[in-house]
This record gives sequence, structure tokens and C-alpha cells, in this order.
Amino acid sequence: MKDVLNDKLQYFLKSLLPERDELLLEVEKYAQEHHISIVEAEVGQLLNLLVNLTKPNKILEVGTAIGYSTICMARGLNCGAKLTTIELLPRRFALAQENFAKAGVADKIIAINGDAKIIVKNLSDQFDFIFLDAAKGQYPEFLNLCAKLLKPGGLLVADNVLLNGWVIDLNYPERRKKTMVYRMRNFLEDLKDNPDFINSIVPLGDGVALIWKKG
Repeated sequence: MKDVLNDKLQYFLKSLLPERDELLLEVEKYAQEHHISIVEAEVGQLLNLLVNLTKPNKILEVGTAIGYSTICMARGLNCGAKLTTIELLPRRFALAQENFAKAGVADKIIAINGDAKIIVKNLSDQFDFIFLDAAKGQYPEFLNLCAKLLKPGGLLVADNVLLNGWVIDLNYPERRKKTMVYRMRNFLEDLKDNPDFINSIVPLGDGVALIWKKG
């Protein structure tokens, strides 16, 4: 459970979710047991909804982990649409590919193992939809990189933007988190006045930013 919303509300929101299939429940359990950060189930449902609503032809995901959010989005894609996803850690990358095959969505996914900052800089495609779930202290840099790849009228979704509520009062539990928290706070403040975007912060999971590129 995240610390942004009280536990009672979070349990209620989870109780309203459609029943997840065996694979998603298995991935959730594995992530919890091995301390791997994946999106909350309600955020996965939001991603699936947004993909169904926006009907993108090309999605970019920065931060695959073990493929939970990737599967949620891929299941909403139309025939012929593609999702490019990038993961740094080889073991997680391999597990994600196994999960894509189990979910029956591997043919919709272009999976890349490597440093997202380098890979994103060298991408030439334009994307209708981008999901950002990378290192939180690097969000300001990724916003600039992703903005160049996002088509006008495209949607950028960023997860964990409230960082357990630490960005609200800049009260963080460990000194080593200071840079990450301040960078995320600056990321949110900069979005507020950015003339190229319209954005809204949804207090779901650990906070989700919906960022629409004007055009």
C-alpha cells in the first residue's frame, strides 16, 4: 500500500477493480515477494482504459520492470499497433518477455534491454502515447526527451509522481532520497507553467500525472 491515500480508501478502490486474471495476480505476487516496483493494480486498470480511449498506434514505455504495466497497455491496443518498452536490468527484461508470451501479447511488443536515457535519445519514431516509469530523480530529463518523441495531441503518463507524499511537504525518510524528492517536486512545478502541455495529477496509487501535448 502507498502512503498517498489512506488505507481504507485504497482498499475500497481496489475492491472496485474488475477481477484480474491468473497471470496478473501471479506477476503482482512475484513483484511483492521480490521487492520489484510495479504499478498498482488500479493504475494498471487506468492505463488499460487510457489506451482503449486514445487508441494509439505507437506506445513507448520507459521502465518495463517485469512487464505488468506493459501487459495492461498491450491488451488495450488495436490490431497492428505496437508498444516499445525499455528495461535496464537483464533479469527483469527476461522475466518480462516470459510474461508477454504467457499473456499472448508478445507480437504487439518491441522489447529493448538497455539504458533508457541513451536509447530514448536515439529513437526516431514519434509516439501517440508514452508511459514514464523510470528512475524518479530523472523525470525532469525524461520529460524533455519524451516531449520530442510525443506527437502533438499525444498523451504522456508518468507514475509515482507523489513519491509516497514526500513531494507535498518535502519530508523524506532518508537523506539519500533528498535529490530525488526535490527533482520530482521541480518536475511537477515545471509542468504547471509549461505552455506546451495541459496536465492533471491523479492521486491514484502513488500519484499519476496525465500530460497532454497541445496540438
